[in-house]
Amino acid sequence: MNLKRMNKGLDFLRGKYGAKKGEITIKDGHCYVGATPLLPGRMERKIVELKKMTENGTLEGVSTLRFAAFAPKGTDLEAMLAKELDLAAYLGASDIVRVMAVANGNAINVLAKLANDVNVSVEIGAGLPKGESGYDRHEIIAKRGVACDQTVDTHTPHSSIRCWGAKGTDDFTDVDTELFGLTYEEIWNVRAAFALLQGRASAKIWKAAWAKATKAAALAFESDRKKAAKAIAVKQGLNTNEAIKTSEVR
Repeated sequence: MNLKRMNKGLDFLRGKYGAKKGEITIKDGHCYVGATPLLPGRMERKIVELKKMTENGTLEGVSTLRFAAFAPKGTDLEAMLAKELDLAAYLGASDIVRVMAVANGNAINVLAKLANDVNVSVEIGAGLPKGESGYDRHEIIAKRGVACDQTVDTHTPHSSIRCWGAKGTDDFTDVDTELFGLTYEEIWNVRAAFALLQGRASAKIWKAAWAKATKAAALAFESDRKKAAKAIAVKQGLNTNEAIKTSEVR
């Protein structure tokens, strides 16, 4: 991720729509604004649409979440898993209370249970060639309705423009016209930072949500080492899984 380019994009949004001052920093591969960890996955449009479906009656009686994420070799598996478990709690509207996992080299498969009895399965792999674009898939199965953020039976994401040349292919996907030129990952970190600086997202909630996600991911790896499921106590307090308000203009 290009930090200078991301902060330039953030300044553009702040100047255009108004938001308090702040900048993005990176620590251990994760983006922050001040001491607040960003949750860019919650800002992705495909996740926003899935969240709406769980709340507006399109999907009734969510029972199972099936997620998968794949990245190039060397990517931090635990960080990848933490992101997916956070999205599971967010889309399932409930905290994770139990995890069980089996890891093998650069891959881990996780079964989890939410406090509202929704089942979760997550496949994580970091075995793609270096330089390859990672991809993910999020499917929600309900008593009435099924939703997925990828085209049915598609294993790789589509691009709006694909160019073939002597050096291979170049793919371009315009997911945000105001942040054109940034990578997919950079765009959603900028949008997350902007939501935080506008007050549409709560620093207190995001800190608590990320703490839960990283704890669940760590326990999943411990589950693999000890060959036993791990329970997670849920404390009464902040609802860390409420939908984020979208900006009025995008």
